[in-house]
Amino acid sequence: MKSFLMIILCFCVLACATNTKNSESNLLWHFNAKQHNSQMDHQVQPIISGYQELLRGVSNKDTAYIKQTSLILIKRLDSLAGLTLSTDTALQNSWFTGLGNISAELQGVMESNSTQDAKELTLSMNMTAVQILQLLSEIGFKENNIYIFNAPNEYIEDGVYWFSLQKKMVNPFNQDQKKEIQAVGILQEMK
Repeated sequence: MKSFLMIILCFCVLACATNTKNSESNLLWHFNAKQHNSQMDHQVQPIISGYQELLRGVSNKDTAYIKQTSLILIKRLDSLAGLTLSTDTALQNSWFTGLGNISAELQGVMESNSTQDAKELTLSMNMTAVQILQLLSEIGFKENNIYIFNAPNEYIEDGVYWFSLQKKMVNPFNQDQKKEIQAVGILQEMK
């Protein structure tokens, strides 16, 4: 009987230990296609492109570009927060909360960039990506496929997350690795 219980215990431990990146990311964001609003899809495009520009600055280690891009993106977020969108109250609240969360993370990007703290910049960029992906998930974004990347990182135990409109790209947080990596998932498929 003891050996039978040990076998069951081993299976349980193995089942719990095999956590995939996809199920881990589902804890961070959950795509909600029912919430889709084409007006929001259009309004969120500057956030997506601004984030891609931030990744370019990180990849090039260009602190002036990161600062300028962060400021522009924060101003866009402020403008978007002032828009009245034709949505239900819950979705409108998610929109405002998401914009505020992204803005707060961008403040962290600017702070860590100004102190030239690579660890804090990586953490802030990771959290900015997570907040943007959360917002895109909540509004049921469908205008483009959003490819999610995750790569090992010395500062983040679960690896650093970022996203792109491309299926493959070079890790912007590791300039030594010039090889393109494959996305770990597509936002619209994470349910």
